[in-house]
Amino acid sequence: MPRHLPPQLPRHIVQGGFILFFLWIGTRFYQWEVAVAMTGSAPFPRPDAVDGFLPISGLMNLRFWLQSGELFPVHPAAALIMLAALLTGLLLKRGFCSWICPVFTLGEGLWRLGHKLFGRNFIPPFWIDLPLRSLKYLLLAFFLYATLLAMPLPALQAFLGDPYHQIVDVRMLHFFTDPSATVLSFVAVLIVLSLFVKLPWCRYLCPYGALLGLVSMASLGKIRRNPEKCVRCNACSHRCPASLPVMLKETVRSAECFACYRCVAGCPEPGALDFTMARRWVIPPLLFALLLLTLFIGIDLYGRWSDRWHSGVTDQQVMRLLQPVERP
Repeated sequence: MPRHLPPQLPRHIVQGGFILFFLWIGTRFYQWEVAVAMTGSAPFPRPDAVDGFLPISGLMNLRFWLQSGELFPVHPAAALIMLAALLTGLLLKRGFCSWICPVFTLGEGLWRLGHKLFGRNFIPPFWIDLPLRSLKYLLLAFFLYATLLAMPLPALQAFLGDPYHQIVDVRMLHFFTDPSATVLSFVAVLIVLSLFVKLPWCRYLCPYGALLGLVSMASLGKIRRNPEKCVRCNACSHRCPASLPVMLKETVRSAECFACYRCVAGCPEPGALDFTMARRWVIPPLLFALLLLTLFIGIDLYGRWSDRWHSGVTDQQVMRLLQPVERP
């Protein structure tokens, strides 16, 4: 990549594109839900990409697919999107988090705003930071136990076909459109905290990120430092949003690495720090973006080609199931 092209530009373009996509999907899904609730049908099909916001459903359906050989027809896109995210972890570290996830994008914007307002961000001391980081792994352990171990296959199949799960996407929508006082308070505290501490949700609480982080420890792609070219300026460690000691590592294997390229972008010595694949090929940010997008677009196309993308729940079924759901 030419030196005059900002190395963070591809990531910011991908982030901005996905934010616009999520806004469009959310608006479209809201319009679909209102039409279905009122008339029993909508003038356009349900946007199935909204299943990407159902990671627990995706994990359960993925398990059902692996055990039974069949993808359950209710919210199948959730399983395919989960599969794409896991494959991202095996190839591109936690690129899903730092390039696609809207929470990371918004959190990054807040910490950078906080830095401009207060002149710095704050890093909790190690003896506090380490236990707090473990919270997301404890949450992950709970969800993995509940979805992968506690349910036998017949019970899992029954849950996936249950009326509650059939409209879990609509219930998720109501969670955002009609939040409780507790939810609003939690979000407000998280927003304020994000001005001072980098990515508190991603750093301490996100079980989805914890899962991808554990998978990413086996990733073919990793940040690698060339000790012969490194000038030991510590710019890489200073810029890392996960506070990893990049300058002290030849290979960053940590589950906390977001593959955000901030360390690479801040390195003053060409070739001293790169994201490499299989210890051989240097992956510049633009190529990383193309690989990431190809993976997700490929999964989308596979789902549509194999008729495993669209949910089997009809508009009329959704309308009937929405009857007992309280609405404003």
